[in-house]
Amino acid sequence: MKENKKTLWIAASGLDGSGKTTLVDNLYDWFTTEFGLKVYRDRLPHDKHIVNELLDASHDKYTDRLLFAVDNRIFGTRLRDILKSGEYDIVLTQRCFLDSFVHGAVQGYSYSWIEDLNRTSELPRTDVIIHMVAEARTAYSRIRNDPDADKFEYPAYIRKQEVETRRAYAECETGNNIDLDPFNTAQHFAIDSTRKSTDEVFEIAKSQLLKLGIV
Repeated sequence: MKENKKTLWIAASGLDGSGKTTLVDNLYDWFTTEFGLKVYRDRLPHDKHIVNELLDASHDKYTDRLLFAVDNRIFGTRLRDILKSGEYDIVLTQRCFLDSFVHGAVQGYSYSWIEDLNRTSELPRTDVIIHMVAEARTAYSRIRNDPDADKFEYPAYIRKQEVETRRAYAECETGNNIDLDPFNTAQHFAIDSTRKSTDEVFEIAKSQLLKLGIV
């Protein structure tokens, strides 16, 4: 990383089953081993109480969105302190605040409503978003036997999530949607992992990050 550069927030966002976890694992090892960078790693949802108890207790989409908004706000506070501390070179997360827009849209809410609820413009901004996507059938086949799967990981939901993931990336690329303004300062690139191995996905991500001058 270049000297005197601020702590960067890099996120692997996108479709469940697209390979976010494995990519974050590989990027963490790459940053820390190859470059000796100090990396803070986390994931959203962030708060374990919300993930393990409250979300399962929710039986309607409005409550789901409230819980995710609370989680985003809690994580945003934590992240702001980390970024200000200067202790880390990179913050690396699985998902980011954009994922609330994708999942909210799947549940029938508009981007403007989601932004009003989350107030994402008040939270730290992601520097690089890697948009992970795959064909829904392939994505679901990868997670269908996951013992830790959440209540959203079923075929019909994944199909809608694929559509909304691709839409969010397209909107971020054009930068014309005012409701996505908090993400307009980020660098964006997408990886479709449908027919790619985890090693191929990793190589694409490394190449793109090198082009952006991240390391």
